[in-house]
Amino acid sequence: MTTKKNKSVEALPAEPPKESFNIRCPRLGHQINFPYCRSENSGLPCFKTLDCWHSYFDVHSYLTGKLREEDFQKAFLNKGKPKITSLFDLIEQAKIRKGK
Repeated sequence: MTTKKNKSVEALPAEPPKESFNIRCPRLGHQINFPYCRSENSGLPCFKTLDCWHSYFDVHSYLTGKLREEDFQKAFLNKGKPKITSLFDLIEQAKIRKGK
């Protein structure tokens, strides 16, 4: 299946907006810039970066050009732990620390 591009819609920029440009982060609930999203996940982009920035610039092409394939997969294609599992892990870690 092929799709036609709407010629009346301008192409998205290839580069991210300037650092002074902020958007609302759905995870944090406040304004952030792209450089924060780009390295939020232990040096890798936040898993929501593609969703949050796709209407501002060609974020997918930009990141596939900047990241190694395995880093891109780690950031966007691997399913993380469900939140409940992460919470149980944190509770267990707290119990261990308290027991020491």
